[in-house]
Amino acid sequence: MSRLLILACSARKRLDRSALPAIERYDGVNFRVLKKLQREHAFPHDLDVLILSAKYGLLRPETPIKPYDLKMTERRAAELCASVSCDLDRHLQEKKYGSVFVNLGKTYLNTLALSRNLKECKVQYATGGIGSKMKQMKEWILRYETTYTFRRAIQRHRDTKRRSTASKTS
Repeated sequence: MSRLLILACSARKRLDRSALPAIERYDGVNFRVLKKLQREHAFPHDLDVLILSAKYGLLRPETPIKPYDLKMTERRAAELCASVSCDLDRHLQEKKYGSVFVNLGKTYLNTLALSRNLKECKVQYATGGIGSKMKQMKEWILRYETTYTFRRAIQRHRDTKRRSTASKTS
């Protein structure tokens, strides 16, 4: 079953004037972890990512966005709460997730307060400072990939064994 990562945008951004996919626009530590996993082909194919932006609300990684500079404040979080919670609920209705990892600061978390569907999911929240949250996120992603790879290896072994047994009986 798929997993979902909900990640806050970052203050550090690429400054290209043209629109870039959100995953490329943001350049903070958490995004660097994701990009490194992609480069190393270690990014799980069943992992979905949603990015919470102070300007744009909830984004998919491929959504093109222009450069901006807007900090998430309590006021901005209150303004976004209804639309972000609704967007998240719609996303969670479209696809069922075995696990959700939320890597957001306190102010960003307020934008999810009205989500009904998130309360029904198995959710892990990152805690501590930015370095600690990044480490928890990376471990969660890699634990999933390791589990998936291990299961795939077992299934491959079983399939090979079945083919071998089937060819002996033919």
